[in-house]
Amino acid sequence: MSEPHAPDGDARMLWTDDVLRYRDTDANGHVNNAVFAAFCESGRVQFFRTQFGGGVQPPGTFFVVARFAIDYRAELHYPGRVRTATWIARLGRTSITLRNRILFEDRIAGEAEAVCVLLAQDTRRPVDLGAAAREAAGRFLIETP
Repeated sequence: MSEPHAPDGDARMLWTDDVLRYRDTDANGHVNNAVFAAFCESGRVQFFRTQFGGGVQPPGTFFVVARFAIDYRAELHYPGRVRTATWIARLGRTSITLRNRILFEDRIAGEAEAVCVLLAQDTRRPVDLGAAAREAAGRFLIETP
């Protein structure tokens, strides 16, 4: 995964907030690595619900995560809050690549990338994003090298 270069104040980023829970910690005393994936899931779900609801994606379709990768930058410790930024890094014919940046106390704790493929409910095969989804996605596209 290449380095995301999106500036944190960019209006094309959607921000979600999560509270660290005691149960998120592991035997090493820090927040378990799997919890980072949950923060990204929160951002991804919120992104699709708020930006792709209301008939933007073709009827009878849904997104699935085809690939997911996380780069861990810093430990997290309970208690606290994290903010997760979500934006579109690439648009494919049948897919959208989302990037996440997880912030804890104004420092980057993790960065992730998810390739989300649009599938038809009936065939379970990839389908074209369509004009409406491309137009909506374009508002959140921050291309990275």
